[in-house]
Amino acid sequence: MLVVGGALRWTQAVVATLVAASLTLQLLSRRRLGRLSPLVLLPALAAGLTLVQLLPLPPAVLELLDGTSVHLRDEGAAIAGTAPWRCISLDPAGSLRAVAFYLTLLGVALVSLRFATTERGRFLLLGAVATTCGLAAVVTGLHSLLNADLLYGLYEPSHAFGAPVMGPLLNPNHMGGLMAIGAVLSLGLAFYPHQVTQLRVLWIVIGLACVCIAAASLSRGAMIGMVIGMVATGMVLLAGRGTRAGHRDRALWRDLPVAIVVGLGLAAALYVSAGNVVDQIGDTSLGEMNRPVSKYAAWKSSVALVKESPVLGVGRGAVEPSLTRVFPSSAYYTFSHLENEYVTAVVDWGVLGGALLAAVLGWAIVVALRRWRDGALAAASLGALAMIMFQSSVDFGIEMLGIAVPVTIIASTVQLVPLRPAATMVGVRFVRLALIVALLSAAGVLLRPESRSIQEDHDALLALEHPTLTDITPVIARHPLDYFPFGLAADAASRDGDARAASYLNQALALHPTHPGLHRLAARMLVGLKRYPQAALEYSLAMNAAGAPRRLLDEIVVLIPDADNIALAIPTDYPNFDRMLHSLNDLKRSDIAQKWLARIAEQPQHNQQVIDMLYDMAMSRKDFAAAKSAAVLRLSVSHTTTSRLMVARARFELKEYAALQDELGDVEKWKGGGVRRDEKSAAWLISCDVHIALEAWDPALECIHRLDASGLLTSRADVTKRLAAINDARLHEAKMQAIDNMNKSLAKPSPSTAPAVLPPIAGPTPAPTPAPDLAPRR
Repeated sequence: MLVVGGALRWTQAVVATLVAASLTLQLLSRRRLGRLSPLVLLPALAAGLTLVQLLPLPPAVLELLDGTSVHLRDEGAAIAGTAPWRCISLDPAGSLRAVAFYLTLLGVALVSLRFATTERGRFLLLGAVATTCGLAAVVTGLHSLLNADLLYGLYEPSHAFGAPVMGPLLNPNHMGGLMAIGAVLSLGLAFYPHQVTQLRVLWIVIGLACVCIAAASLSRGAMIGMVIGMVATGMVLLAGRGTRAGHRDRALWRDLPVAIVVGLGLAAALYVSAGNVVDQIGDTSLGEMNRPVSKYAAWKSSVALVKESPVLGVGRGAVEPSLTRVFPSSAYYTFSHLENEYVTAVVDWGVLGGALLAAVLGWAIVVALRRWRDGALAAASLGALAMIMFQSSVDFGIEMLGIAVPVTIIASTVQLVPLRPAATMVGVRFVRLALIVALLSAAGVLLRPESRSIQEDHDALLALEHPTLTDITPVIARHPLDYFPFGLAADAASRDGDARAASYLNQALALHPTHPGLHRLAARMLVGLKRYPQAALEYSLAMNAAGAPRRLLDEIVVLIPDADNIALAIPTDYPNFDRMLHSLNDLKRSDIAQKWLARIAEQPQHNQQVIDMLYDMAMSRKDFAAAKSAAVLRLSVSHTTTSRLMVARARFELKEYAALQDELGDVEKWKGGGVRRDEKSAAWLISCDVHIALEAWDPALECIHRLDASGLLTSRADVTKRLAAINDARLHEAKMQAIDNMNKSLAKPSPSTAPAVLPPIAGPTPAPTPAPDLAPRR
């Protein structure tokens, strides 16, 4: 519990060794459990099911049990040239760790059940767990006071970023759950009668400290579970007191001061420290269940894994590499666990294994509830178990030894099994020795590379500056359905000019279809082949989930030459619309922005705001054809005077005067509540401008005078301007006509001065006299 919750493999190996040592002390004992306990059967069954998943099976059987995943595993093995373990588990390394985990819990259950046969033993067990929770609370409090970044000043958390508290369990939900267990246990222990007053005070202090740390963790599941556990403990205490009629009043009076102190202390602790978590609980809504990146969405996606492998599941510990293939939001958020122990059991062990485990768990619950009359110790245990059962529906705390071992110890105090002398010691000692050997073997396996977790292998590969295929291949063999090593292999092969780069990349995309980094790598490869439309498609898939879209956009603009394909690289459903436009504006690529807006506007669900932005941008760029298309689309979406006016302005710039005369011929009759005066007057002015553009001065003057007389205009500046323009145009036209007439009259000879036609005279012909230049000078 105090060493990172037993999350590290070497800590798990240490715990397994210590449990083996505890069982060794019982090796020669002649007493054994009088009957089978569900607390023993539950981890033994889980370990047995996981071992079955690790058994090598023929290819035909594997295809029958899970054809899809087995096919993917075989393809990856062929590409990488590896030979992964051919079993039903899709992550053998995770299943190996799970076997060691459940064997450890089995040993803890056997040792704890021997202690729990006496009341003093049960008190020692619960007191030990509560005391350790108190130590964890003290450690967490000291780290918070010192504002420490390192656990114990030595261990730097690798993945617990932004945790509100620094404690032995780095995940705030796990830390909150552990503190909730300590708080509920301390509440029950404070009412245990057979102890000295100093211990009562100790339990109250530990309980208050645990409540404060649980609230500081901001874990909603832990706080709700703690309340459930405390209510359950209180109800069992009251019910137990009520069954003892002769001692009822005396017991209540004796426990009343303790109840007052505990109640006031809890109220003060919650008031001081629980404000933020209460706000979070208040903000929780059913809408969170519909978020595509929530754990609830991951639960829904996991149904696909159950359908693919319904009998024996995907393998204990194989959720992380399997879920990325069926959970679309893995592009944004990857789940190492499903954060629901009950759903996880069905996914990991299949319907058959889940049903068997559920039956044993139900048996254990029935046995535990029968102990509700056993006083404060039973009340404390039942409350703590109720708390962890609730939190297990929204978290995965009991998959860590730091929580699973205390929970097993607590459960042993309500799963009482008498000890009886063994009829024959040979079989008993053989079973004990076999379990000891199995625990020591599990400890050895935990220290070997074969049991490395996916996160450990990821961290090791990322620590290398340029991992080679030699570094990556062993990781593929350990985790054959993990996308990450295949993606790195594709990158390494591409750098080295290896022809297998595309095969590695295709396998990675098959295992994680929505990962933005994989699509970016694919786009770069396609750019190298000058397949720009395909590269744009891959970039759009990467852009959809990119954490830093500006950097990716800069790369796209540099690598793809034409604006059309760059616009294709930006998804039409990009979530941060304004941010993308701002980035394109910073790059001074309004041409790309316009083409992107045009793609968005063409979507079946038309967005009028986007259409308006497209129209304004096209008009400012003098791309009147695009502006006209946007305006026509807007008119089809919203048949308003605004839309008609936008169409008219674009048509006027394109000199489509005939169409404008048809569309604006009835502008004087535009009426209705949706017709704005300014838009009607603007459309009327365009109608007049059409006549002016066609040099039809009389219709233009008539149009302007009617508009002026209509009272629509708030200012006569537009009328005055157009009247002056018409007058100037007419004067110029008259002047040009006069000059033209003059030229025609001068070019035509006069009849009175024309020379007579004389007969030709013999002799030389005189040279003609040049005509004077009478053309007007301009």
